Amino acid sequence: MRMSHKKDRKYTPSPKKELSPKTRQLAISLVINTIILIFVYYGSMAINVPIISVIVTWGYLIILGGFLVAYIAYNRAFTRKELTVEMLPADWSYEKKQQYINDGKERMEKSRWMLSVIIPFLIVIMVDVLYLFVWTGWLENLFK
Repeated sequence: MRMSHKKDRKYTPSPKKELSPKTRQLAISLVINTIILIFVYYGSMAINVPIISVIVTWGYLIILGGFLVAYIAYNRAFTRKELTVEMLPADWSYEKKQQYINDGKERMEKSRWMLSVIIPFLIVIMVDVLYLFVWTGWLENLFK
Protein backbone atom coordinates (compact mmCIF):
# COMPACT_ATOMS: atom_id res chain seq x y z
CA MET A 1 0.00 0.00 0.00
CA ARG A 2 1.53 3.24 -1.16
CA MET A 3 1.03 6.45 0.79
CA SER A 4 0.52 9.53 -1.32
CA HIS A 5 2.71 12.50 -0.73
CA LYS A 6 2.03 16.12 -1.42
CA LYS A 7 4.37 16.17 -4.39
CA ASP A 8 2.38 13.35 -6.00
CA ARG A 9 -0.77 15.43 -6.00
CA LYS A 10 -1.44 17.93 -8.71
CA TYR A 11 -2.48 21.35 -7.59
CA THR A 12 -5.48 22.75 -9.34
CA PRO A 13 -6.34 26.28 -8.29
CA SER A 14 -9.97 27.00 -7.65
CA PRO A 15 -11.58 29.43 -10.05
CA LYS A 16 -11.39 33.00 -8.85
CA LYS A 17 -14.69 34.40 -7.77
CA GLU A 18 -15.43 37.95 -8.85
CA LEU A 19 -16.27 40.39 -6.09
CA SER A 20 -19.61 42.08 -6.34
CA PRO A 21 -19.49 45.87 -6.80
CA LYS A 22 -20.92 46.37 -3.29
CA THR A 23 -18.25 44.16 -1.74
CA ARG A 24 -15.50 45.87 -3.73
CA GLN A 25 -16.80 49.27 -2.65
CA LEU A 26 -16.91 48.14 0.99
CA ALA A 27 -13.34 46.84 0.81
CA ILE A 28 -12.07 50.07 -0.74
CA SER A 29 -13.85 52.17 1.88
CA LEU A 30 -12.40 49.96 4.64
CA VAL A 31 -8.86 50.57 3.41
CA ILE A 32 -9.35 54.32 2.87
CA ASN A 33 -11.10 54.85 6.22
CA THR A 34 -8.43 52.86 8.05
CA ILE A 35 -5.61 54.89 6.49
CA ILE A 36 -7.34 58.19 7.27
CA LEU A 37 -8.08 57.19 10.87
CA ILE A 38 -4.52 55.99 11.47
CA PHE A 39 -3.07 59.25 10.11
CA VAL A 40 -5.43 61.35 12.24
CA TYR A 41 -4.79 59.26 15.36
CA TYR A 42 -1.02 59.10 15.16
CA GLY A 43 -0.83 62.66 13.85
CA SER A 44 -2.62 63.87 16.96
CA MET A 45 -0.31 61.77 19.12
CA ALA A 46 2.77 63.25 17.38
CA ILE A 47 1.73 66.78 18.32
CA ASN A 48 2.63 65.95 21.95
CA VAL A 49 -0.18 67.99 23.46
CA PRO A 50 -1.72 65.72 26.09
CA ILE A 51 -5.24 67.17 25.91
CA ILE A 52 -5.43 66.56 22.14
CA SER A 53 -4.29 62.97 22.61
CA VAL A 54 -6.93 62.41 25.29
CA ILE A 55 -9.69 64.01 23.21
CA VAL A 56 -8.83 61.99 20.10
CA THR A 57 -8.49 58.71 22.00
CA TRP A 58 -11.77 59.13 23.87
CA GLY A 59 -13.43 60.46 20.73
CA TYR A 60 -12.43 57.33 18.82
CA LEU A 61 -13.71 55.10 21.62
CA ILE A 62 -17.03 56.96 21.86
CA ILE A 63 -17.55 56.92 18.08
CA LEU A 64 -16.72 53.20 17.95
CA GLY A 65 -19.06 52.46 20.84
CA GLY A 66 -21.85 54.50 19.28
CA PHE A 67 -21.56 52.77 15.92
CA LEU A 68 -21.39 49.34 17.57
CA VAL A 69 -24.54 49.98 19.58
CA ALA A 70 -26.32 51.41 16.53
CA TYR A 71 -25.29 48.45 14.36
CA ILE A 72 -26.42 45.87 16.90
CA ALA A 73 -29.66 47.74 17.70
CA TYR A 74 -30.55 48.29 14.04
CA ASN A 75 -30.02 44.60 13.31
CA ARG A 76 -32.10 43.73 16.37
CA ALA A 77 -29.22 41.94 18.08
CA PHE A 78 -28.99 39.55 15.11
CA THR A 79 -31.99 37.57 16.33
CA ARG A 80 -33.29 37.19 12.79
CA LYS A 81 -30.10 35.76 11.37
CA GLU A 82 -30.43 32.19 10.06
CA LEU A 83 -34.10 32.16 10.99
CA THR A 84 -36.40 29.80 9.09
CA VAL A 85 -40.15 29.85 8.58
CA GLU A 86 -40.56 26.77 10.81
CA MET A 87 -38.99 28.58 13.76
CA LEU A 88 -41.61 31.34 13.82
CA PRO A 89 -44.95 31.13 15.67
CA ALA A 90 -47.49 28.80 14.10
CA ASP A 91 -50.31 31.31 14.34
CA TRP A 92 -48.56 33.71 11.94
CA SER A 93 -49.45 33.57 8.26
CA TYR A 94 -46.80 32.46 5.78
CA GLU A 95 -46.65 35.98 4.32
CA LYS A 96 -46.04 37.49 7.76
CA LYS A 97 -43.29 34.95 8.47
CA GLN A 98 -41.63 35.62 5.13
CA GLN A 99 -41.87 39.38 5.66
CA TYR A 100 -40.28 38.99 9.11
CA ILE A 101 -37.36 37.00 7.67
CA ASN A 102 -36.92 39.37 4.72
CA ASP A 103 -36.88 42.36 7.08
CA GLY A 104 -33.92 40.83 8.92
CA LYS A 105 -32.03 40.28 5.66
CA GLU A 106 -32.79 43.82 4.47
CA ARG A 107 -31.57 45.26 7.74
CA MET A 108 -28.28 43.36 7.46
CA GLU A 109 -27.80 44.65 3.91
CA LYS A 110 -28.76 48.25 4.72
CA SER A 111 -26.47 48.41 7.76
CA ARG A 112 -23.47 46.97 5.94
CA TRP A 113 -22.02 50.44 5.41
CA MET A 114 -21.59 50.80 9.19
CA LEU A 115 -18.93 48.11 9.04
CA SER A 116 -16.77 50.45 6.95
CA VAL A 117 -16.67 52.70 10.01
CA ILE A 118 -16.60 50.12 12.81
CA ILE A 119 -13.79 47.94 11.45
CA PRO A 120 -11.29 50.80 10.82
CA PHE A 121 -11.87 52.18 14.33
CA LEU A 122 -11.31 48.68 15.74
CA ILE A 123 -8.11 48.30 13.73
CA VAL A 124 -6.72 51.66 14.90
CA ILE A 125 -7.49 50.94 18.54
CA MET A 126 -6.11 47.41 18.26
CA VAL A 127 -2.87 48.68 16.67
CA ASP A 128 -2.47 51.26 19.42
CA VAL A 129 -3.08 48.71 22.18
CA LEU A 130 -0.56 46.34 20.59
CA TYR A 131 1.96 49.16 20.33
CA LEU A 132 1.44 50.27 23.93
CA PHE A 133 1.38 46.89 25.62
CA VAL A 134 3.36 44.58 23.35
CA TRP A 135 5.96 46.81 21.70
CA THR A 136 6.74 49.25 24.50
CA GLY A 137 6.06 46.83 27.33
CA TRP A 138 7.64 43.62 26.16
CA LEU A 139 9.61 43.86 22.93
CA GLU A 140 11.59 46.99 23.82
CA ASN A 141 12.78 45.33 27.01
CA LEU A 142 13.67 42.22 25.05
CA PHE A 143 16.00 44.17 22.72
CA LYS A 144 17.71 46.23 25.46
